[in-house]
Amino acid sequence: MTPSNADILIRRVRAEGRQSMTETESKKLLASYGVPVARDRPAENAREAVLQAQKIGYPVVVKGHGAKLQHKTERGLVKTNLKSAKEVREAFRAIRASAGADWEGCIVSPLIAGSREWVAGLIRDVQFGPVVMFGLGGIFTEALADTAFRIAPLDRQEARRMIGEISSRKLLGNFRGEAPVDADQLADVLLGLSRLGLERPDIREVDVNPLITTPKGNVVAVDALVILDENPMASASPVSEKGKRKRQADIRAALDKMANAKSVAVVGATRPDASGFAGMFGCMRNFGYRGRLYPVNPRLQDIDGIKAYPNLASLPEVADLVILSIPAPRVADVLRECVATGHRNVHIFSSGFKETGEEEGIRLQRDIEAVAVEGGLRVIGPNCMGFYVPKNRMLTWEDASTKTGPVSLISQSGGNAQDFSNYLTDVYDIGFAKSISYGNALTLDSTDFLDYLARDGETGIITMYLEGVKDGRLLLGQVKKINRRKPVIIYKSGLTESGARAVSSHTGSLAGGEKIWQAFFRQTGAVRVESLEEMADVAQAFHRAGKVKGKRVAVLGFGGGNGVSVADDCAKAGLSLPVLSQGLIRKLRKRIPPAGSMIRNPIDAAIAFVHLPLMGEVLDIVAQSKEADGFIVSVPLDWLYNQSPDGAYIETLATYLATEAKKYAGGKPMLVAWRQYEASPKIRRWIPVFKDTLMKAGIPVYEGLPKAVRALSRLAEYYEYQGLAK
Repeated sequence: MTPSNADILIRRVRAEGRQSMTETESKKLLASYGVPVARDRPAENAREAVLQAQKIGYPVVVKGHGAKLQHKTERGLVKTNLKSAKEVREAFRAIRASAGADWEGCIVSPLIAGSREWVAGLIRDVQFGPVVMFGLGGIFTEALADTAFRIAPLDRQEARRMIGEISSRKLLGNFRGEAPVDADQLADVLLGLSRLGLERPDIREVDVNPLITTPKGNVVAVDALVILDENPMASASPVSEKGKRKRQADIRAALDKMANAKSVAVVGATRPDASGFAGMFGCMRNFGYRGRLYPVNPRLQDIDGIKAYPNLASLPEVADLVILSIPAPRVADVLRECVATGHRNVHIFSSGFKETGEEEGIRLQRDIEAVAVEGGLRVIGPNCMGFYVPKNRMLTWEDASTKTGPVSLISQSGGNAQDFSNYLTDVYDIGFAKSISYGNALTLDSTDFLDYLARDGETGIITMYLEGVKDGRLLLGQVKKINRRKPVIIYKSGLTESGARAVSSHTGSLAGGEKIWQAFFRQTGAVRVESLEEMADVAQAFHRAGKVKGKRVAVLGFGGGNGVSVADDCAKAGLSLPVLSQGLIRKLRKRIPPAGSMIRNPIDAAIAFVHLPLMGEVLDIVAQSKEADGFIVSVPLDWLYNQSPDGAYIETLATYLATEAKKYAGGKPMLVAWRQYEASPKIRRWIPVFKDTLMKAGIPVYEGLPKAVRALSRLAEYYEYQGLAK
């Protein structure tokens, strides 16, 4: 079917006031995209049905046909394995009676033999556009929901990987005397659906169920449903690639000017309030902002001796950044003043807009958006904390570290920006290049900040807290590209947003925000985390651990119960805790006496924590064996404290790990996990010493094995993806 024929078919369906194509129409469209379909023959009466069956050859299938006939099996409108003219006539009459006023005829099809049934489909997600689905089909489709999703476009490698993700993947191989599924043919179906989704924005959903595998391994679509979009997306005015590149370059330049602002004007600057909060102006000043800071407030002559200005027009220069900290109803007027005075870069701290969910707030946001867009303003916010740039002493909250480092954050939430910044610095002593909180994303969104940080020489690790995105497809392409050079770690909340739409097909009902974001992470290789704390854990691993070449981990510690729990942790996180070979066990046993030790994996050997050179030997032997890709050393601080009168042995072990043990790890990442069960201040006071010694040596250190295991797992997944993506 040519594009023009597809257009004719779709126009006819719409002209009849329909959203759903009939099975025959659906199959005709899908066949034009390379989906192999069972051939249907129409029959308007029982005699025609018999004639068509004879032409096809028994056994056959007879189905009801009509624009209003959906869920035919549930309505008794599908009769299968019909082997004679008599059975065909009886089936036709039964279907005719059951369909009632919705009946328009019947279709006769060959019976496709095969015991394996799949489902394939397409939905149009509000954030990501066309999304392709594959899974176990037939009667098990919704009962088991064994599915995998990918955001279009797909390539053949991605389609093959998608097919192998379902839990029922064993059915793809030899099965009860039937040949393996033709994986290339199955991939062709998914690639065809991907192309259909990209070329036909007027199609909302496609459902192919069942897609049957024949005994010879071929796949055939036996039933199909195509649903048109009620309001097909209007084509946006085309923007040339040159135009896109210019816009991106302009935004990058604007963001760089904001982050490195030599002058900042704070509209609504005040003296500290009754609670002691210093406000935006006070926060910048108290943090030691290194540029020129202008308070703007017509009611004040000065703030603590610093001259205040009545408006932007009265400033001695055009500021590189304007921060608005004023009531929401006043923001539109000040934005107009920004336009009039040439202040193009704006951070709106003020809240009370769309985030309220109330009519007035939504109206106010529409108003300020109109002003900002028409005036060509680059706006961060509203309802956000804006920039935290330690190098330039730029901060809009009350307290943060001045430590600089390789991590940058893009956060929709200002509170999370503060919490994550403080946690990463306080717990792991890692500083920031830049933190950007952007709130309601008026004119600048996560993709703009991501494009900027991708080229920022001070940023080595990108972390993101996302609630929603405006252009999921753009984000997908960006992350996939950037993630090869800089790890992108994402904490995504609100995973039911995309699933809120009403759906009509099996494909739609099986989709949702969670599954589509799973596809996003699989396709981009971005590192997925479930909390701000885990994001910090993983950022530390990237900062200090180095590259890991696989998922096999060797754990050195002591305590049998602890060994069992780490095995569970590894299994949950996707790490492998391999059983050591007999040859390796014999080598270790020559150095570790049997008493009080167990050499499997974890290696349970308290003696290695007392005679420290032995720890180095153990690490060296395992590293040389090539049976592990990384190490975790589990350290019980309570026990170590008692190895010296004042607990100083804790520092002794930390120093050994940081200097000698690290040398024996063979270049493999070594993480340290500490635990303390006794609530003793005497032990607790050694923790900062223990951590600092290790972190200064570039060794990631975590409180508890679960954190270390998850962090190493995320690191391994990242590098595994990089290998697959080459």
